[in-house]
Amino acid sequence: MKRRITFSGEHKNLENIVNFYNLCKSALLKYKENIKKGLEIPEEFIGFTSEELDQYFRNKIEELETLICLDLLAAVEAKLRIDYLTRVKNRKKDNLSRIFRSIYKERKARVSLDEDILENWKEQHPQAKKYISDYKSVLQFRHWLAHGRYWTPKLGRHYDLSTVYTICKNLVKSLRI
Repeated sequence: MKRRITFSGEHKNLENIVNFYNLCKSALLKYKENIKKGLEIPEEFIGFTSEELDQYFRNKIEELETLICLDLLAAVEAKLRIDYLTRVKNRKKDNLSRIFRSIYKERKARVSLDEDILENWKEQHPQAKKYISDYKSVLQFRHWLAHGRYWTPKLGRHYDLSTVYTICKNLVKSLRI
């Protein structure tokens, strides 16, 4: 009996994720300004200096950026895994699809993003090699975040929201997924 591949339909669009970030950041900054103007004074902020309030909201915006970075990376992973399963299901005739079907026979959906999906994309579409490498590098940042940041990472570069978004957007565009 063949197992049907179904998708949740809940995967996210990169632009919608960034738009959500912009909305939340704007709301946080407006909230901070209302507190500074005395329009709202929640109990937790009583006694804060202006500098302490600014630092508090800078920290919250940084944390929001981090969460949005994780969301962007997860959205691209979803796109890659959906592409993998779609190629398997639709029995496309290109080399990458054949390779994916071979992997699927062994592991089904328990495929490695890095070794199975990304490495095969890199081999079959060398023009996308730089974008795949950039994405693989930023995955180390994701692993560090997801595992509680308990070690000092050796990432080779600083990852902020703009950088992560650009890497994700370039990969999606390059692979046409």
